[in-house]
Formats: sequence, C-alpha cells, structure tokens
Amino acid sequence: MRICHITTVHSARDARIFYRMCRALAQRGFPVEIIAPDGTAGTSSVRPSPWNAVIARAGRIRRITLALRAALAGTADIYHFHDPELIPMGLLLKALRPAKSVVYDVHEDYPSMMREKYWIPKPLRSLVAGSVSLSNALAGRWLDGIVTADPGVKKDFQRIPTTKILVYYNFPVLSHFESRSEKHSEAKADLVYIGGMSRRSGVFVLLDALALLAKQGVRPSVKLAGYTDGEAGCFEIESAIRNLGLEKHVELRGRMPYAQVPDWIRGGRIGLVTLQAIPKFMKNIPTKMFEYWACGLPVIASGLPPIRQFLSDGRNGMVFSPSSAEDLARAIRFLMEHPDEAESMGRFGQKQVFEDWNNEQQINSLIRFYGELSRNAY
Repeated sequence: MRICHITTVHSARDARIFYRMCRALAQRGFPVEIIAPDGTAGTSSVRPSPWNAVIARAGRIRRITLALRAALAGTADIYHFHDPELIPMGLLLKALRPAKSVVYDVHEDYPSMMREKYWIPKPLRSLVAGSVSLSNALAGRWLDGIVTADPGVKKDFQRIPTTKILVYYNFPVLSHFESRSEKHSEAKADLVYIGGMSRRSGVFVLLDALALLAKQGVRPSVKLAGYTDGEAGCFEIESAIRNLGLEKHVELRGRMPYAQVPDWIRGGRIGLVTLQAIPKFMKNIPTKMFEYWACGLPVIASGLPPIRQFLSDGRNGMVFSPSSAEDLARAIRFLMEHPDEAESMGRFGQKQVFEDWNNEQQINSLIRFYGELSRNAY
C-alpha cells in the first residue's frame, strides 16, 4: 500500500502531517511520498515529490494545479490531502483515478475559523464560512474517507457512513518527547505557553491575571511562543505587556520548529491553555495540552468541553473560567505555592500520555482505515 500526503499550505515538517503520519507510516514499512511546498521535504524514509521545488516557487492558487499534476504523476494507492482549498483537487483526482482512495484530513473547524480570521473582511466572513461548509459537504459525499483531529469536527460529517471517517487525535509522538536535552537545567520559568496568541486564545486574560498577581506581590516568570494576528496583533500584545509593567517577567517569541517544542516546554514549570469560548474552541482539542503533559508539566486550562474530556481538575491540572483573569490568577498562585502538588499533577498527566494519549497508540488505526478504504475502492 503506497501512500501520498499532500499539502500546499502547511510546512513539509508540519507536526500532524510529517511527524504524526508520514514518518510514523514509513517507520511501519509503508512507502510514503509527501507533496508539499518545500524543495527539501522528506527524509530517508519519507520520499519528497520531485514536484516540491516547483510548488514551493509557485503562488498559492497555482500550487493547487501543480499538486494535482504531482499526484497524477505518482503511483500511490492512497492520496491523503490536508487543506480545505485542495478539496476541488481531491474531487478531480478521484474522478481521474477512481480506483485510488482519496482522503481529506480536516485539521480544524474551518467554517468557524473563517468567521474569526482577522485578514478576511468582516462582511465576507459568513460567505467564506458558508463556502467552506459546502466544500466539506462535497468532500464527505464524494471522497473515500474523512479524517478529523477532534470528535467535535467529526459531527460535521455525521451524514456520511461511519466507515468513511476516522478521528485521529493530535497526540504527541513519544519518541519526540522522550529524548531530553540538559539545556534547561538552569532556572525555569514559572509559566509556559505555546500556540496562537490573540484575544481568541486568551492571551490578554493571561496578561490581566499576571497584573492581578503582581498587585498581590506574586510575579511569575512567563515564556510565550507562537503566532499572532500579524504585526498589528504582535504590537497589541507587546503594548499590553509594557502598559501592565510586565516586561521584566514575560519573554515573548514567535513560531518555532516542532523539533524545538519539547525543550521550550521543559523550560517552564506549568503549562497554560487559555482558549476562549468561541465556536472553534468548543470543538477543537488543544494539542499543546498533551505536549505539556508529555514533558511532565501540570496544565492550567480554560474549562471548555473539549478540554474537560482530558483534564481532570486536581489530578493532572486545574481548570479556570475562560474569561476570568481572577480565576486564572488563583489557579496560577495555587500551583506556584504548592509545588509538590503541581509536580504530582504533571507526573500523572505524563503517565496518561505515555500510556494512552500518544501517536504510537493511534497509527495502527490509520493503517486499518487505509486498508479498508483500499478494499472498498476495488
């Protein structure tokens, strides 16, 4: 069974596409090719498409046509694509190669995302969201399989047969978190956060909580890393940090390669998940929560339904009311003042990840899913 993964938006080393799927499949002995906008994509076990360098130089719209040509030039049995804008390509690929299996991987609640995208003019957001919903419906109807990262997103495809859909969680790759660097043997930050930084993700609730703690004489050190809503979003966060007098206590940096994530997290004592109660986060499960646990950190997280599926308050972390800076400040102070309990929560979360919530437990389900689709294609 030959497998080809396709993306024209994500990096060739995207955590879900490359580490959780392509490399894991190759380690199980399957021939895997990746089509991605990166001329150097791939490893000794994951073969980059010869088209990748051309795709990398092309504009975003032309990449779709090039990805289709690259797929048609290949010999895969399973074509697994990862971007909603590639749905037309996937439908055409299925029409031209009916004996092959074509799978659409839905990483996020894309219709809800479109309603929150800062770069889409507000009058157009509902229209774009509706178009994405329609595309999802077409993909569910005509493609061979749908893979989602969350049960909440799976519900959007409830009209298709259950045999055509698989939930593949963004759990950690254990080998990625087992190797430990000694670079963080020095003093650690009290709090660490990695991911999107915006009002939606709760970064300003966190800054307000830090300001409240400062008034109480508690000044935790904080490491924040991730992406913002463009330069304007970054400026807004930096301004808030200055205005609240937190410059000496908050370290702010941008995106980082997935390979650097474990050491960044291990540079902290407590992991933060501050997502707000917007439609997208009522479906999607935050990946960072499991990565914190994989590194042995307790987690403080907003009490949204997807999070509460995994976070047991007082056992592997603490929950707080999403919009309440006061509630978040109380949770932070408690774990800072009770380090033994914090360490116990981190160890319990780590145990859960290494026993159950990991990619190694999932990869066989993806292999079985592919096998069933291949049998049905003939």
